[in-house]
Amino acid sequence: MMKCVFLLVHSNGFLMFFYKTIFLWGICWLFPLCLAGQIRIAHDRYRIEFTDKAHSTYSIDHPEDFLSPRSLQRRAKQGIPVTPADLPVSRFYVDSLKRTGIEVLHVSRWFNSAVVRAGETDMERLKNMDFIGKSIFIPSETPKHEEDSVQMLLDLLNFLLKQKDTAGLSYGAPSEYYGKSAQQTGMLNGHILHQYGYSGHDMLIAVIDAGFYGADSLSGFAHLHGKGLPVRNFTDHKGIYGTDNHGANVLSIIAAKLPGQMIGSAPDADYVLLRSEETGSETMAEEDNWIAAIEYADSIGADLVSSSLGYSEFDTPEHNHVWADLNGRTARASRAAAMAAARGMIVCISAGNAGNKSWKYIAVPADADSILTVGAVDDRKNIAMFSSTGPTADGRIKPDVMAMGEKAAYQNSLGHIATGDGTSYSTPLLAGFVACLWQAFPEKTNMEIIGIVRQSSDRHSSPDSLYGYGIPDFAKALSVKYPLNGFVPYRISSIADASGVTVRLSPAKHGRTDIRIRTLSGHTVYHRTEYVHRHNAYEMSLSSKEVAFLPGTYLIEVRTDAGKAVEYFSFENQEISSPNE
Repeated sequence: MMKCVFLLVHSNGFLMFFYKTIFLWGICWLFPLCLAGQIRIAHDRYRIEFTDKAHSTYSIDHPEDFLSPRSLQRRAKQGIPVTPADLPVSRFYVDSLKRTGIEVLHVSRWFNSAVVRAGETDMERLKNMDFIGKSIFIPSETPKHEEDSVQMLLDLLNFLLKQKDTAGLSYGAPSEYYGKSAQQTGMLNGHILHQYGYSGHDMLIAVIDAGFYGADSLSGFAHLHGKGLPVRNFTDHKGIYGTDNHGANVLSIIAAKLPGQMIGSAPDADYVLLRSEETGSETMAEEDNWIAAIEYADSIGADLVSSSLGYSEFDTPEHNHVWADLNGRTARASRAAAMAAARGMIVCISAGNAGNKSWKYIAVPADADSILTVGAVDDRKNIAMFSSTGPTADGRIKPDVMAMGEKAAYQNSLGHIATGDGTSYSTPLLAGFVACLWQAFPEKTNMEIIGIVRQSSDRHSSPDSLYGYGIPDFAKALSVKYPLNGFVPYRISSIADASGVTVRLSPAKHGRTDIRIRTLSGHTVYHRTEYVHRHNAYEMSLSSKEVAFLPGTYLIEVRTDAGKAVEYFSFENQEISSPNE
């Protein structure tokens, strides 16, 4: 698996020496404890492929028996039928394996197979079972140890020694609200989606990754804890929150909600966290884990999958993928990604971080057809040196699109807003805004949304194997619904000074309008409802005597039946132009 977070630090003199000494001492003290306490040797695995789905108690005429209502609704909305491939694996076959004493780890509906843990003598007992087509040996995993303590030390060093300066182009997203995520958000015009009220509400996003260390306690996810955060573990590791922070870092980029510090690309979506990555080893088994995870995402009705994992090289070199495999039809994980797309999900996959290495190409499953493969650019929109390239072996454009993956803001396991590099980070950023766009166009199919995203990108007329179709512009994508030079629900401008604030609205439709002024923490300081008339400017002045404004930044939220618009102002004696203008 390729997952990449480069440590970015700068300091000088004594502090650098002091903190390095603390860091190295911690490594020396904790690393042996990690090894001594958590090394485990896994047994051999085999993939068993069945000949058919006989003896099944399920029928495609009654898919409600094995697919969730949400999964069926997603298919029905897009005119996608349930097929025999969706039927569960024969329970009779699975029980027959278990009766021999073999441990069944995963089953795959789409591939009609099972992954088991067994020894050679166990496998000998299966030779007379006529429902087994073939079995494939998956070599034992190498000894492994969990890396949480080391990662915590890395996060601590990163925080103490400071990070690269993230100041620079804001691309229009207000830093007062988006904090350190303003740059990566503004580059994609993702804040425009949020300003129109599209922040992921009612979208279910499955994040398939390694562990989600701290996701059950970090402040950036507090809003998710209240409504529940389902999890599922497809690995040998115990639990999902206690090991490996890569998944939590990734999750913060898409889901965090910390006004003034960091806002994820889809903060109001619902999430399910799926761990498929075996930390400390690299085997074919991880592709099977990933397949089990994405099939589960389908079954529960996920709308979108974001996965910052990729496979090209394994501990057993003869199992390495070669470029010829990258045709979308060879690697099982790539085929599974395409199958998920065929069932109506949008699948977003990281391109990989091998652009400056000998391999240089994308990894599996980024070569899959009908998905969005995401590369990385820096804050100046130049391709990051590590971002893996295409094309696929059969000549298709990859990556599909790009997003900021160098100096990308995320919340680390200590709760601080840090920066890091990798297509691991550009992928959830892009995926969240795609979910918000689909929220805006619920009548569209997954492939229509992907088409809109590609068409909005800055290189769509001349895509290549480095940038793909380029960097999406979600304001342009949204203009399919709200033309940039035509209808918008309303335009807002504001003037704030020490005496108060004046808000001007220019509605495009007449009707009842809800006006709220909030602090960045969400506290409402003013609320009123007015009936406004189309194209008639409405002006509202509030003095600091009427409303107890404290120094700081405020959010004006205006809602009608046509949608929502947002404006920010602060008491700094300056006029702030609306981002909706």
